[in-house]
Amino acid sequence: MTTSIYSWFEQFAQDALKADFDLIMSIILRTLIVTIIVLFIFRWLGNKGLGQLSTFELIILIGLGSAIGDPMIYLKEMSIPQAITSVLIVVLLFKLFDYLTMKSNRFSRLTIAEPILLAKDGQAIKEGLHQARIDDREYQSYMRLHGLEDLSEIKLSYLEVNGQVSFISKQKD
Repeated sequence: MTTSIYSWFEQFAQDALKADFDLIMSIILRTLIVTIIVLFIFRWLGNKGLGQLSTFELIILIGLGSAIGDPMIYLKEMSIPQAITSVLIVVLLFKLFDYLTMKSNRFSRLTIAEPILLAKDGQAIKEGLHQARIDDREYQSYMRLHGLEDLSEIKLSYLEVNGQVSFISKQKD
């Protein structure tokens, strides 16, 4: 049974895809190996949603994507051990930057953006909205999503470093 499925897949790959069956099987195997390795790496890195990524973490994620994708496609140019080395370097760089960010305020200021003030005491801060590239309609949408109807209800509002807009409401009398 297994031989017939294997033969069918080999024939399909050669006929329909007009590709070398060994090449396709190599890509499948490499993809499987690298995916399993990356799964363990992401488990080690921790549970942080994409919406909570800093700019540096996003850059690291892109670097990981490249390091992961290359051995899946470029069979002759990059071996699995080379890919694992590349992924480990990116991960260790992430861990190093994460450690330095936790230990050094100076390094933290270099790598992590500050929140941008968008509104204060019921008044929109035009410079902050411009810097955050948020127009009035978009800001009003954020307000509605947080159950706010009017700027006068807002004590403070920020564009946080994770890209989310936060609100501190004025105390109601």
